[in-house]
Amino acid sequence: MKSRLPKVLHPVLGLPMVEHVVRAATAAGAERVVVVASPDNRDPMADALAHLPEVEVAVQEEPLGTAHAILAAKQTLSGFRGTGLVLLGDAPCIAAASLEALLAEHSAQGAQLSVLSGTLEDPHSYGRIVRDEGGAFLRIVEEKNATPAEKGIQEINSGLFALELPLQWEVLEAVEPNATTGERYATDAVEISRARALTTLAISAANDTDVLGVNDRRMLAAVTAELRQRILEEHMDNGVTIVDPQSTFVDARATIEQDARIEPFTVIEGACHVASGAVVGPFARLRAAKLGPEAIVGNFVEVVRSELGAKSRALHLSYLGDATLADEVNVGAGTVFANFDGQEKHASRVGAGASLGSNTVVVAPSSLGERARTGAGAVVVRGEVPAGETWVGAPARALQQEEAQ
Repeated sequence: MKSRLPKVLHPVLGLPMVEHVVRAATAAGAERVVVVASPDNRDPMADALAHLPEVEVAVQEEPLGTAHAILAAKQTLSGFRGTGLVLLGDAPCIAAASLEALLAEHSAQGAQLSVLSGTLEDPHSYGRIVRDEGGAFLRIVEEKNATPAEKGIQEINSGLFALELPLQWEVLEAVEPNATTGERYATDAVEISRARALTTLAISAANDTDVLGVNDRRMLAAVTAELRQRILEEHMDNGVTIVDPQSTFVDARATIEQDARIEPFTVIEGACHVASGAVVGPFARLRAAKLGPEAIVGNFVEVVRSELGAKSRALHLSYLGDATLADEVNVGAGTVFANFDGQEKHASRVGAGASLGSNTVVVAPSSLGERARTGAGAVVVRGEVPAGETWVGAPARALQQEEAQ
């Protein structure tokens, strides 16, 4: 990745890559999740996943191969008996459906070790699944060791396994170091299991793109595109109108209710919530924002840690930072909620039915009461505009005061 950030902590649509994998595991029914990290990455990994109580972090003291990495979880899982899943932190496209299919077939066939496979048009760099003429799984061959015929195989090893514990601990411990690299590879557990007459299977993923992994920034972009499309399709299937999926980005943590409408070139980041009937975009950006029913955030408007009540509108060229707007508030073009004083960020509130004139600046912390109004270009400086009053000027003052002078 050519990065100081551990690969599996690179963000994909708002979540660290590894968290997508953890979410898939728990969605498939995993009760415990052990993430294996290097000594250098243990603390960053633990910090990134601290909000997920089911996750434990184990350490692989030396990078001695994938079999050795799996064994690093043995002590943490001491006493566990049953089926374990081995997943890859750099394969964020894995979906619960593929894991459920893997587990179901693994159980139905009474297997002790099952490999999740996928079929790729370009299998370059992946290990290949080798089967006999009857289709029975024989072994995994890495590309560098494959014959020309084997390189033509498009069914690849995903690196994801279902295995029976504690039996497979013994198999993994029997894996010998590779003569060239000195590493112990989990793929060798297949041949050891077969030699011990243990049932081994290669089971196809529900979706071939589930097996996509990340080794560089190009592949990171590819899995981001795949997950972005899945997220958008899920929202559309739930009744959300997304006018142009090709130009729309929605965070994995966002929730959007049916009959909301997302216009082109919209970016929704963080745990945003968009209520039914709301409209976002075009060219809008939400960050940790909440939009009430039929609220509208229009073109070139950014909403950050802010909330718009039902039927509130910010249609053009505005910035709403740390602002809470009640119902039916109108935000004029060019309005800015100035929430940062150079050291801290502050919040502002706007009451129901209020209207902010074009190019209003609300310097936080400020509050505007119900049906309050500001004139064009007004600057509300850490003040309170009482309900029903109209304030104008810079700094803004009540309109009747101006007339009295």
